[in-house]
Amino acid sequence: MKKKEKRKMFAVTLDRRRVRTYLLHVSKAIESPGRPRAIGYVRVSSRAQATDGGSLEAQREAIVRHAVLSGLDLVRIETDGGISGGKSEDKRPGLAAVLEAIRSGAASVVIVRHVDRLSRDSSLAGYLRVQVKRAGGRIEIIEEAKNDPIRQAVDTMLAELEKIRGSERMRSFHAARKAKGLGSGPAPFGMRIGPNGRLQPDPAVAGTVERILALRDQGASLRVIARHLNADHVAGRRWNPMTVSGVLRRQGGQP
Repeated sequence: MKKKEKRKMFAVTLDRRRVRTYLLHVSKAIESPGRPRAIGYVRVSSRAQATDGGSLEAQREAIVRHAVLSGLDLVRIETDGGISGGKSEDKRPGLAAVLEAIRSGAASVVIVRHVDRLSRDSSLAGYLRVQVKRAGGRIEIIEEAKNDPIRQAVDTMLAELEKIRGSERMRSFHAARKAKGLGSGPAPFGMRIGPNGRLQPDPAVAGTVERILALRDQGASLRVIARHLNADHVAGRRWNPMTVSGVLRRQGGQP
């Protein structure tokens, strides 16, 4: 085995050990009643974003994920929708509520997805950091935390786990429909999905199906039938011997 491959194997093993240690640490923190209390903060400048909630929702999901992985007790998430990041706390009710929670001791950690959600003005962002620190709290910026190699390894493992779970759910879904005699994908040509979820002949293409059956009865090969259909641009699709055979088979004809 080459030295480069050995170093790669060792790195992977080391990462897994560090990840297991990290997860054990998080697990203990979650079980501890004295874990730090955190408050999240999300903000968008556009009123359209505030209305559809797309960007706000993405920020909320990131904050919840960060709190879980960091062993923090997330108290709540405050929101400023459609408000510029250059405005001070007295013009941002959500931010004012966050600072009040830190000053009152209701929370000791502020979580934001990116520093520009806190403020696009570096001076104001620095002022807010100082205010939180003076009140005995701290601000955690998720995008900055992503540079942590252990966090990156954990995120990769979680993504792979979700991918595996998604595949298992899809297999179970298709197996359940197949067991009930139902289709689990788009209806093949010549058929449609009926009200009961089962396949049934599609009257909209009955003429094409009859033409295929007639040509086959006349002794035309699958290749010849496909050539005729392609020449007439039937159904706006590309025909080949296999697709013709599938139609014949489903209609009880001779493939």
